[in-house]
Amino acid sequence: VSTQSTGSSGINAEYGGTQCLHARRVLDQLNCSTDTDCNIGDCYRPHTSEGYLLQLIHSSSDDKALFIGDPSHLYYTIHLSDYSSKWFWSQLPNCIEIFMIYIVSLSGALAIFNAVPAFYLDGQHMLDAFLEFVIGQSGYRLSSDFISNVSFVIQLFSTALVAVNVINALVSVCVMYS
Repeated sequence: VSTQSTGSSGINAEYGGTQCLHARRVLDQLNCSTDTDCNIGDCYRPHTSEGYLLQLIHSSSDDKALFIGDPSHLYYTIHLSDYSSKWFWSQLPNCIEIFMIYIVSLSGALAIFNAVPAFYLDGQHMLDAFLEFVIGQSGYRLSSDFISNVSFVIQLFSTALVAVNVINALVSVCVMYS
């Protein structure tokens, strides 16, 4: 981590006022934040890219973590919970919550997949009922063979799309793990 010397001694003038130090040591001994806070010698404060944050995070068990990056990433990667983990079974409420989220997501995905108007799925029957309703409301007198043929073409196209997507997913998995 590059730190910026803000003191008056100018020991790093040949390097543009920056030098590399151990970030944890600098953050542990940080007692100034502006140039006016430094009275004697050099005052070092961390220098990061614009929009980035260098933060030392303390936990209740005296562990420290050093975070360098966009502050929004810190917000999205840390999950705070009301539960404190002292025994293995104390994580049970969190595990049940995650399990239920996966169950709801899987059920929703299967419901949407089942509504695709492909052969042997419920979308096939939904398409037939929809075509009967739309054509019946339009006032046209079309034969049931025509409606069946339209339904068959749509189902054939949907089944082909589902098959292509499944084959594409299998190929990408095989390529990723080979």
